[in-house]
Amino acid sequence: MAIKKYTKEEIEKMEDKTDYDRVKNMREEEIRENASSDPDAPLQSKEDLENFRPAKRRGTKNENNKN
Repeated sequence: MAIKKYTKEEIEKMEDKTDYDRVKNMREEEIRENASSDPDAPLQSKEDLENFRPAKRRGTKNENNKN
């Protein structure tokens, strides 16, 4: 499967097809069931979640230290 890249402008022009009412009303059980059936988004274990770290910023050292 090929990877399709989009510019920020292209993404901003795309129609949002998310059913927010459906998402808002989903129970935790439904969320887990849907996630577990999606091979592209595997559920993380508690150990995985505990080991997550914030992503490092890209760019030069000076750009990262502006904050």
